[in-house]
Amino acid sequence: MTITVAMFATLLAFLIAGTPISVALGSTGLLWLMHDPAQLRGAAYAVWNSSNNVTLLAIPLFLMMGELVQRTQISVRFYRSLSLWVGWLPGGLLHSNIAACAVFSAVSGSSVATAATIATAAIPDLTRLGYKRSLICGSLAAGGTLGILIPPSIPMIIYGAITETSVGRLFLAGVFPGVVISLLFSLYIVGAALRDPSVSPRQDRTASVGWSERLRSLLDVIPITLLILLIVGALYGGWATPTEVAALGVAAAAVIAAAYGYLRVDSVRDALVSSVRFSAMLMFVIMGANLFSFALFSWGATRTVVGAISGMQIPALGILGAIVLMYLILGMFIDAISMMVLTLSVVFPVITHLGYDPVWFGVILVLLLEIGLITPPVGMNLYTIRGLLPHSTLNEVSRAALPFVVLLLVGIALLIAFPDIALWLPRKMM
Repeated sequence: MTITVAMFATLLAFLIAGTPISVALGSTGLLWLMHDPAQLRGAAYAVWNSSNNVTLLAIPLFLMMGELVQRTQISVRFYRSLSLWVGWLPGGLLHSNIAACAVFSAVSGSSVATAATIATAAIPDLTRLGYKRSLICGSLAAGGTLGILIPPSIPMIIYGAITETSVGRLFLAGVFPGVVISLLFSLYIVGAALRDPSVSPRQDRTASVGWSERLRSLLDVIPITLLILLIVGALYGGWATPTEVAALGVAAAAVIAAAYGYLRVDSVRDALVSSVRFSAMLMFVIMGANLFSFALFSWGATRTVVGAISGMQIPALGILGAIVLMYLILGMFIDAISMMVLTLSVVFPVITHLGYDPVWFGVILVLLLEIGLITPPVGMNLYTIRGLLPHSTLNEVSRAALPFVVLLLVGIALLIAFPDIALWLPRKMM
């Protein structure tokens, strides 16, 4: 236990010094492995094997697919078409934010990309029509978090690769929780609009649009729908792996963009550069985390922590509650991916020892990562919305996201009480 504390203290010292998370993790692992050359050789094999995991190939491909859709006008036309169908609800176009984020999540594995794409299309119309700023901020920031819950999900791919859990099962497990969270968000908007009619202005024409215009607008929904059907059909039909589905998604996104006249050289170049940069950053974090995890394992720290928790007279639910609280606190200060790879080496053995399903915990963990994305001071979605909404402040956006944080906690409580919300679909389909 002393070694465990000392290793985390070393890691904390690197982080306080401003070292990037990937370098901090790798350097800490190497420092604690230098006592034995054989351990260094084992660490090299461990890093190579984890980096050579074909599952990780899906990450740059899904990112590329999302980037191609994001950098064309397909997403803007999709949002405006969807707004004609949900504008009649109390809250008007605010429901379009949630619905568009939920649907767009199925072609983007990133929460920040989802929030940025939908916010770019939504904010000009919402501000022009006079919607309440707090709900504009809150619905877009929280709706964007669905990008890492509804498949495909980059954190789920990383979780599956690190813990050797089926990515296909994780993707299936995220579907119903994503629907439940989306409904909770929309119900909150309905309640807010009924309590305060000024939330959605009367001049919003989508509430009274005719059926002929709605039906014509479906043409703009077709591209995203085709992509979703391809991903869902190939993955859930069992005739393609997540990596193969990602490759098909990139090809389909390129074909759709070309068919609509949006596939240009500069768009493809920018999408490639963005995907490569983000993928490289993730791979360095994963390799550093593997070095750190191997050091923990070689010193027996993982076994010690599991043994210490086993000896406590605390029910499994109490330990799970402590883990949830730990992630809520860490999410305020560490970005989602770094937090996950930093903690899984210790948390995952504890979870499996307590008898919890690894797929179910993967969904719980993703929900906790979502909360970290909309809690200050490091919540990336908050900064994304603040940068896109004119004259907004981090304080304003953070306050607006607070009710949605509570709703995400409600979603976690529902999953703990009813695990089949996540587990029923993987059990039936696979």
